Amino acid sequence: MKSTVKLVVLLAFILGCSSMNAQDFYSIGFKTDTLTISKSSQIDVLSSINIESNVPDSDKYKNYNYTVSIVNDETTLAISDYKLIDFSKKNFQKNGAEKVYFLLNKDTLNDRERKIVLEIKIFDGDKEVTSNNKAKNKKITLTIKEHKAIENHISEYSYLSYVGTNFDLVDGIKAQNLFFATNIYLPNRLNKNKIGFYLSLYGNRAMSDIDSTGNVRRSYKLEKLTDSTYINYTAQSKMITNRVSDNIGAHISVLFPIFESKESADLKLFYAPSLEFIWRRTNLTQEFSEPTNLESNTVVGFIPGTIEIGASSRRQFNEYSFNAGILGLFLTLENADVSVRIQSSVGYSSNFYPRTSSNSSLITTDRSHDIFFAGRAWITEPRTGLTLQAEITNTGINPRPFFGVTLSKAFNLKELSGIFSPLTTRTK
Repeated sequence: MKSTVKLVVLLAFILGCSSMNAQDFYSIGFKTDTLTISKSSQIDVLSSINIESNVPDSDKYKNYNYTVSIVNDETTLAISDYKLIDFSKKNFQKNGAEKVYFLLNKDTLNDRERKIVLEIKIFDGDKEVTSNNKAKNKKITLTIKEHKAIENHISEYSYLSYVGTNFDLVDGIKAQNLFFATNIYLPNRLNKNKIGFYLSLYGNRAMSDIDSTGNVRRSYKLEKLTDSTYINYTAQSKMITNRVSDNIGAHISVLFPIFESKESADLKLFYAPSLEFIWRRTNLTQEFSEPTNLESNTVVGFIPGTIEIGASSRRQFNEYSFNAGILGLFLTLENADVSVRIQSSVGYSSNFYPRTSSNSSLITTDRSHDIFFAGRAWITEPRTGLTLQAEITNTGINPRPFFGVTLSKAFNLKELSGIFSPLTTRTK
C-alpha cells in the first residue's frame, strides 16, 4: 500500500514537472534595481531607464503587453515633482530592449532625500498576469538625492557680465539698442602690496545729441536757365543736427588702495590710473525746416538740368580715442544688499577723425590732442541682478560730450556655460 502511494506521488511530481517545462515563461524587467538622480535648481532633469526582455517565440503572447507604473505606497516624492514621459503599453518582443524616460522637475527649495519605486506590470489583454514574469528586477527604486537649492542671486561681484538696453532721454525715456559689458574687478590681489586690477569691456550707445540752429541760409534748388546761366533758389531755414554714437570700448585700471572702512570691508577707495580705447561709429543727421525769406538769383555757370537739394542729409563715420587717465579715483561699496562702483578719470586724450577729401578713394584721418574727463557709476541689486549704469565723457579744449544711461541684467561669468547647455540633462 505504501509503495502504491509513493508511486502515485512520484508520478504526479513527474507530470507536474513536465507540465511546467512545457509552459513558456517570459522575462521582462529593469536592467538594474536602483538608480540615483540629483535635482537641479535651474533645469529639469531627464533620465533614461533601461528595460530588457526575453520572451519565447510563441503565438501565445501576441495579445500580451506590459507597462511601467508607480508604486504609490513605496514612493515618498510628490507626484507634481516628476513625470513618466510618454510610456504607453508596449507589446512583447522576443528579445529586445526598451527605455522609459523619467522627468524630474527643477526645484528651487531645499529637500531631503526621496525615493520613487517603479514596477513592471504584464497584461494578457485586460487581465494582469504579472505573476508569470520571471525577471530578476521587476521593480526599480529611484533615489532622489538630498537637494540644496542654489540661491538665485549674485554673491560674488568680481566677474560680472551685463546684457540690457540703453536709454535715450532726449525725447523722453526710450529703451533702445543693445548694451553689453563684462567687468573684472580684483581688489588687493595682485601682490603683497595689495595692488588691485579692474578691466571693463563694453558696447553701448550714447544719448542723442540734438542741436537746433536758426538763421541758416541754404540753396534748396538749382534750375538751368541757359547753357551758361542757372537760377539759384535760397531760403532762410532752421537747421537741426542730430548726432548718435555707438561705442565699443576697453578700459583697464590699476588700483592702489587709499582708504578701507575699518568697521567693514564693504567700502573701499583707490587711486586708479587708467588706459582706455574707444571706437565710435557716429551717425550725423542734418534737417532743414521752416524755410523763410525765399529768394532767387541768376548765377553764371553750367548745370545739366534742375537739381533739387534735399531737406535732410546723413553722414556716417568712425572715430577712435585713446585716453590715458593720469588722475583717477575708484570707489566701491559692495555687500549682500548692493554693489555700487563709482569711477572718475582726468588725463590726456588722443583722438582720430576722418579727413574730408575730394578724392573719395583715399581714406585719411586727422589727429587731435586734448584733455578728457570721464565719470561712470554702476549700481547692481544682487537678487535680481538689475543694474543701472550712467556715464559721461567730455574733452576740455574741443568739447564733445557723450552721455549714456543703461539698464541691464548682471550675471556671473560662470553662468555663461548655462547658455550653451541643453534644456534638460539626461542621466544614464
